[in-house]
Amino acid sequence: MALRPTIQDVLAGLKAEGHVDAEVDARARTTLEIRQKAVGASPWFVKALAGVGAWMSAALMLSFFACVGLWKEEAALTGLGLALAVASVFLRRSTRGPFMEQLALALCMAGVGAFLAGLGAMDQGTITLAFTGMVVSLALLAVFPDLILYFLATVGICVSVGVLALETVGGSGVDVWMLVCAAALAGILLFEPRLRRGQLGARVGPIAFALACAVPGWLLFRSFENSQEGFHYVFRFESEFVPSAYLSLALALLALGTGWRVLREMGLEHEKRVWIPAACALVLLTVMTLNTPGVLVAALMLTLGFHRRSRVMLGLAVAFLLTFGAYYYYDLHITLLAKALALAGSGLVLLGVRQFFLRRESAVLAEAR
Repeated sequence: MALRPTIQDVLAGLKAEGHVDAEVDARARTTLEIRQKAVGASPWFVKALAGVGAWMSAALMLSFFACVGLWKEEAALTGLGLALAVASVFLRRSTRGPFMEQLALALCMAGVGAFLAGLGAMDQGTITLAFTGMVVSLALLAVFPDLILYFLATVGICVSVGVLALETVGGSGVDVWMLVCAAALAGILLFEPRLRRGQLGARVGPIAFALACAVPGWLLFRSFENSQEGFHYVFRFESEFVPSAYLSLALALLALGTGWRVLREMGLEHEKRVWIPAACALVLLTVMTLNTPGVLVAALMLTLGFHRRSRVMLGLAVAFLLTFGAYYYYDLHITLLAKALALAGSGLVLLGVRQFFLRRESAVLAEAR
């Protein structure tokens, strides 16, 4: 079975259920041909070259400003950055084409960077810079119509609020903010169809992918920080974290609620042969990975990726699952022989769970239909 159903499969299902007439195939084919001519008029490599040219043009313009000495003046640098950011918004909203889109994006990123660098050069505090970055990211998320910038602006919001939490509360504040972002990720993907029809529209996907990078990214930093064991050659992070076990329990509750919602959408909430093994597997996974909460986040992303049939989300989930699995293996304070036996046992358990679900899949689907 393919991860995403083809258009032909969707149309066949709609015709079988009586939602469309028998001639919908011809109308759909005509519509797709018109869209293909409008969207794919230029080959992909032409668009890529136009994008590279736009970034080079923006870099040359910024290098000119550096040559005339504007980068040495804090006030001029701040004003130039703000002017570039505002101009890029008008440029992006009033023009079309790969070159102009990439040029506007490059100018916007350069303008925001120059603006924040100018504020930092004027000895503004970390809290002020973080708050300014959050406000700028929110503004760009609202007014700059570009999928890449939606992603970057969401990452900027996550980082800015995380810095504010770190400066005001400490590492525990960042952990709480991470839990909020994880809940937001689950909520966005669970209610994705409804949100796409609302005011967020095209922002839903980039926001979800940004959260899917920010949450495991913070947990990856925590794992790296904890693995230093006092030898902080790269980071000197002195704030206290929330105990990993508490994070794992909170993420397990979030995964439990998310899984229940997924089963409800599939009409399997009353099927004990489905939710009881899933709940037992979640409890077992939580108990085994109390000190590595990133494994639960990766499992949550994997569930949401399969539910929404998103290849990108599945790819991120698998990558983070392998990474946190390596940290989990490293964190086991046992001998190499015991680690090898634990890995072999885990593989056998996973194979048994797979066989368990495969034997019940056909019966459960038949009852669901």
